[in-house]
Amino acid sequence: MCMLIKGPFSYSGNKYKIFDKHLRQVVSEFDNVIELFAGSAPLVYNSKITGLAVDIEQSVIFLHQTLSDDSIVRKIRETYQEFFPNGRNAEGYYRLREYFNSIFLVEGFTKKISPHFHLLIQLSFNSLLRFGPNGYNVPFGRKNVDFERIEKHSELYRTKKLEFINGSYSNVDITKFDKEKTLLYFDPPYVASKYHYGGWNTENEIELLEYVDTKSTEGWKFILSNTFYHRGQSNDILKSWAEKYNVKFIDKKYNSWAASVQGVQNENDTIEVLISNFML
Repeated sequence: MCMLIKGPFSYSGNKYKIFDKHLRQVVSEFDNVIELFAGSAPLVYNSKITGLAVDIEQSVIFLHQTLSDDSIVRKIRETYQEFFPNGRNAEGYYRLREYFNSIFLVEGFTKKISPHFHLLIQLSFNSLLRFGPNGYNVPFGRKNVDFERIEKHSELYRTKKLEFINGSYSNVDITKFDKEKTLLYFDPPYVASKYHYGGWNTENEIELLEYVDTKSTEGWKFILSNTFYHRGQSNDILKSWAEKYNVKFIDKKYNSWAASVQGVQNENDTIEVLISNFML
């Protein structure tokens, strides 16, 4: 089966844009992949044999877990016909959203609304995953539903026997995997940003880097994707920590570690990096 890129749904910060060029070959050299900040989990779905994805966002993990149902695409198509008998439109979308929230606010994430949730994500503005006090609250986005994308990832989920866990990276037992054949991949929120997603702050960053150090010392191979500089903020903690590892700059302008450290003050640039304890 050909390798996929994007993951089953769109998600902010998805690494599919750099996967083909910078990560595809590396991932293919490991039997297993563990993504500790799952998002849409493109690396796990592209793993050679199997993988584990962890995310603190329950909604994200729920979307993945629904793909274990081999009838999920049929249910999504049936739900689409129910709410959009004359094709996609704003009226049908807001009826769909209202129905989803009527169940979600009482029962939480249940199988009953799994097809509705997939449709909302596919049809919402910019495929945003956002909740408020009254439930899912993203407006209509005038997009098409990519049924094939969902179906392909559902097949991958089941054939590779992937596992998705709602929780923190630090609380997940990964010892069932052979560390010699497993890649740990970290894609945390960017602390070098004016907008700290989910409250991610400097303390969280330090705790994560200490965890990565521990896993590296234990013999695990890892890749951490992040930014040295983003939206006017410099991540000096990350830059200092990365000096003991291998750094690959995503932008070709920053292909030399020593030269780039001196040039990170360019305020017009986002400096994105892959940090690893082996050569990429």
